[in-house]
Amino acid sequence: MSGMAARLCGPLMAHADKIAGSADRQSVRYVPSTWRSWLALAEVDQGVTDRLFGAIGPDTVSRPQIRALAERADSADGRVVLLIAVLIWGRGTANGRMRDAIVRALTHHDRDQVLERTAALAQRGAVAEAYAAWTLPGLRAAFFTKWLWAASSLTPEACCLIQDKRVWNSLRALGWDSLQASGRTDWPSRHAAYVADVHECARRIGQGVSAEDVEYTLFRGNGNLDDL
Repeated sequence: MSGMAARLCGPLMAHADKIAGSADRQSVRYVPSTWRSWLALAEVDQGVTDRLFGAIGPDTVSRPQIRALAERADSADGRVVLLIAVLIWGRGTANGRMRDAIVRALTHHDRDQVLERTAALAQRGAVAEAYAAWTLPGLRAAFFTKWLWAASSLTPEACCLIQDKRVWNSLRALGWDSLQASGRTDWPSRHAAYVADVHECARRIGQGVSAEDVEYTLFRGNGNLDDL
């Protein structure tokens, strides 16, 4: 195990029984009326909107529901449905200021091509390349890494993983350093090193702990090691 991955595993190993399956137990609340108005503003096709809300809960969305949508994301519309579901899940009931950024991404002329390309790369395990290929405006790494995870979520043993501010806070608290882990300065390589180390950590812990469980534990901890 690499030194950086070992730094993640040490504090988590003793809590494997609580960590295992934790990612799939998370359910995020959202406000349907807010999203319907945002999608109308983005002129999202009504069929896409209906398909989306028919696949997630009336006011909550979970990882298993996103995976179910990933199984049907083999068309342009299917990928848009998956992206919106991920944005709902990632935003929850907060981040109202993101409306304009989300509308910009959904209405961009390269939207379908970027979603298709990044999904294909993520599914092949080309993490750095998928990260670098995200070019839609408005959505930064904290959100587009959620898309990369969703697009590759049907292969949990090799999926991309989310790296938002809360995850970063926990990584720093554990002494995990992206520059040291990757040996590179570019962000795609540094993100790929994070994904590799979290997967390695999950394999080392075993006991039913997935890489998604480790990622979610880092998210939940938000830098507080006592909560990890």
